[in-house]
Amino acid sequence: MTSSISQPTHDIARAGLIGRDSSQMKILLIDPPFGSIEMGGEKKRFAGVENAIPSLGLAYLAAVAEQDGHEVRIHDGTITPAWSAMATLGREFRPDVVGITAKTPSFTNCIQSAKILKEASPGVVLIAGGSHPTAMTEHALAAEIFDFLVLGEGEVTFRELLKKIADRGTDFESIPGLAMNRDGKPVITSPRPPIADLDQIPFPARHLLPQLTAYSPTAASYRRLPLAHVMTSRGCPSRCNFCDRAIFGERYRARSAANVLAEIDQLVNTHGAREIRFFDDTFTINNKRLTAICKGMKTDFPQIPWTCLTKAEAVTLDMLKMMHDAGCWQVLYGLESGDDTVLASLGKKNTVEMNRRAVRWARRAGLRVRADFLVGTPKETPETLQKTLDFAKELDIDFAHFNKFVPFPGTTFYQQLTSQGYTFDFSGSSSTLDHDALLYVPPEVPVDWYKKFLERSYKEFYLRPGYMVRRLLSMRTWPEFWGNFKGMFAINSL
Repeated sequence: MTSSISQPTHDIARAGLIGRDSSQMKILLIDPPFGSIEMGGEKKRFAGVENAIPSLGLAYLAAVAEQDGHEVRIHDGTITPAWSAMATLGREFRPDVVGITAKTPSFTNCIQSAKILKEASPGVVLIAGGSHPTAMTEHALAAEIFDFLVLGEGEVTFRELLKKIADRGTDFESIPGLAMNRDGKPVITSPRPPIADLDQIPFPARHLLPQLTAYSPTAASYRRLPLAHVMTSRGCPSRCNFCDRAIFGERYRARSAANVLAEIDQLVNTHGAREIRFFDDTFTINNKRLTAICKGMKTDFPQIPWTCLTKAEAVTLDMLKMMHDAGCWQVLYGLESGDDTVLASLGKKNTVEMNRRAVRWARRAGLRVRADFLVGTPKETPETLQKTLDFAKELDIDFAHFNKFVPFPGTTFYQQLTSQGYTFDFSGSSSTLDHDALLYVPPEVPVDWYKKFLERSYKEFYLRPGYMVRRLLSMRTWPEFWGNFKGMFAINSL
């Protein structure tokens, strides 16, 4: 939906720009606080082993804004969660523009951040972006606090929006990928096409983030610290019903191997990274590019271990051997279920036997295996849930995550369930780790049984004596040992 726009929600000329070169603005980017209670509920499940990692999305936006001459700061509420610290920064920095990243679980804190910064820096232009504004645009606009929403992939839209604000423009409808309120009605401009050449995007502005040593990735994901995350591609051609593809879409786009290796060089030699985690949805889609990256890792960074995410249907034995030879020590598979009927309902292309084969291949290649399982989707029954747990225990895997299903906006499951009459209130907890906050329970699964299963699954998998002995004997570094120790303690306290 588009509409003619005469004026923004407030006078851009009053947004702290008068008396300064309007081509340069002060930009403050915010990752809202999201702590142990928001993640794990009142019981603070998995406290101490939360996955606290940098917001690469904000760092990419910061790099683009710096490239255009703006003064940029990032406030990471994961590391500095106190609301008072955010307010102090707003008063001292006096930003012209504030950009806030908003996921559905953290959207309430996103609104709170906007209110604090609006009070601390009157006249500031407030922008929200991320998965929630993109998937639930009218809901985000209904908060009536944001001047603009950036929808989908943000770098080009953000750059054009900043230029328009700096120039005190008013024709914001000319910018694709925006949403705003005008005369009490939502206005959404035309969609922004995906960025074709990802090599043209500058590397994330990690110098604006806390040092890598400030972060604490989940214990199952590293052997050495500090760990750095790298995104080498965007877009996922898979059409899983539980996944939101609204930001990067279904069209797979990849950075060149040379571009990826240049970023790794920066991470190792400038930021002190001692391990890399490739954070792509499926790192192994393009075998030619993967081969080039593996060759570069083996030649230029033989001392740097790395891990990646991939899928059972996207690997071969030879590929996994090549990865191990280049320093990869672990792969994360999205196995999701131990039941073929459930897998089909998820829109997955893998089967139980393909999952079993992928794990076997990884083991033969010398790799450790971490597996994600999604439990509680619409076709589940107590029998299929138990099959998944039994399957996880049967497999020769090192780590298993039993992720509670949440029908997040933007997913096919959300569309299907709302069309059936379900309603979902995301104003409370929607964290996958909060086992008490159940937004959805499969019709054939008793609620109390499901709650107990969510916690029983972790205990039954991790607290097996044989498993604990194997884990202890397989550890190679002190950070790995300490991280696993904290993980065992967290699971035992469920």
